[in-house]
Amino acid sequence: MKERGAVRHAILSVGLPGGRRNRIDPMKPILFTLAITAYLCSVFFPGALWSSIVSALSLAVIAAVFRSVTGFVKAAGTVFLTIGGFLLAVGGASLQEALLSFGYMLNVLSLFALVPLIAIPLRLGKYERGVQAMIRSRVRHSGALYAVTSSLSYMFCAFMNLAALPMVHQTIRPSLELYPIQDRDRFVSRAITHGYSMPVLWSPLAPIMGIVVEMTGVRWIDILPVVIPFSLIGLALDIGMGMWIAKRRIIRRANGAGAIGELAEAKDSPVEANGVEERLKLAATQGNRARFADILKSGGAKHPAQIIAAILLFNALISIMEGLTNLGFLMLVSVTVVPFALVWSMLIGQGRQFLKEARKSMPEQLLRMQDQFFVYLSAGFMITAIQTTGAGHVLNEGIAAFKDWIGSEMFLLCIPFIPFVLAFAGLHPAVGLALAAESLDPAALGLPPHLTAIAMLTGATTAFLMGPYNATAGMMAGLIERSPYNVSNWNAPYTAAYMGLSLLLLLILH
Repeated sequence: MKERGAVRHAILSVGLPGGRRNRIDPMKPILFTLAITAYLCSVFFPGALWSSIVSALSLAVIAAVFRSVTGFVKAAGTVFLTIGGFLLAVGGASLQEALLSFGYMLNVLSLFALVPLIAIPLRLGKYERGVQAMIRSRVRHSGALYAVTSSLSYMFCAFMNLAALPMVHQTIRPSLELYPIQDRDRFVSRAITHGYSMPVLWSPLAPIMGIVVEMTGVRWIDILPVVIPFSLIGLALDIGMGMWIAKRRIIRRANGAGAIGELAEAKDSPVEANGVEERLKLAATQGNRARFADILKSGGAKHPAQIIAAILLFNALISIMEGLTNLGFLMLVSVTVVPFALVWSMLIGQGRQFLKEARKSMPEQLLRMQDQFFVYLSAGFMITAIQTTGAGHVLNEGIAAFKDWIGSEMFLLCIPFIPFVLAFAGLHPAVGLALAAESLDPAALGLPPHLTAIAMLTGATTAFLMGPYNATAGMMAGLIERSPYNVSNWNAPYTAAYMGLSLLLLLILH
């Protein structure tokens, strides 16, 4: 148990919500809020004054959280700060230049802080109850349950990011008892994490998308015709593999016990002793649309189809605003997400409750972000130092020589492995991609920006799938009370197949 706890702390130390909470100064959320507010003001009212305020607040944040961040984050952030300070010192930067180097990557932190608010209308609408009713009324075997679980995770992740994991698990877990699944933890872990990872390729709410778009210079809407279909292919691959495994299990059970379907077989399963017959009767009597509508009404739940409509509307809104404004992609999403969540809540009659929930949850959310603030601002300081001193040009020259040696096609195929490998070193894909993108300037390397962006995004997806030290594996492991290494190992077959598809896609596009 001690080893598992240590691993979880290492996983969460990359800075996503859920990191260890020490004795926290109640003034820290105020400091975080001031830093984000100052950054937003510096974007809309650019000037030396706001830049100085942003840098000063960023330095204050790093100093305030240094003693309370988790061990791994403290070590990684210290390395970033040391490298950045060394580069500035060697480059002859003044003290003022060094101080003004703080503040980079507050755009990512702003998005991390504001995106969780869009999960509030999902909770207020009780959409998970509608999904549970749909499962009980229409899903008849574990293969279909796997497809529903993976698709639900895909749909929720497009809005909720990491918060989708516990919500989908809470929604699906009761339904697992209706089916004779041999290893339920493995079943639900694979379905949720596989579906969760696919929207990273296109969702504007995924911070990684914003990092890649801004650092490669591509327009989000320009890569959508490629990344959306490919994410759906990845989802179809997962569902196909899951249903094939379920079908093979059914055939084995049918040959061994003469059973006619998993729901019937579940009655005789020793793990289904408590109340399963009543559940089966309930599932059998809820097979019509009228009954499904009654369940939604009685539970106060909204229809799950509204989530799909909201996803389409939000993406259309971002696409239109990207063409009409000059805002950076991360800023564009940050300033859109809160009004959109408020309007959604108002449409389902929960506008006032949304404001109440937002006021309550924001301080708690910011308290959980102290690891994020430290590691991202430290990494941002190092990236600014690389830009200021010209060290990036040296890196680009070395990388360009390597690219010329192996060829542009082979080099392009190496890019997805960068965030994947860094994930095993403990770096969250967002940090890894920010560092990699600074060294992989498409213009300097003579690579098509859209191909570079797609390669980075597919690599980030594999990092989410298998990285044992990221928050995805950590949270999933906590939900099923298993080791993060179990979660990582269970995802290995699908990750290998998906990586193969990604490399094939890059070859076709090149």
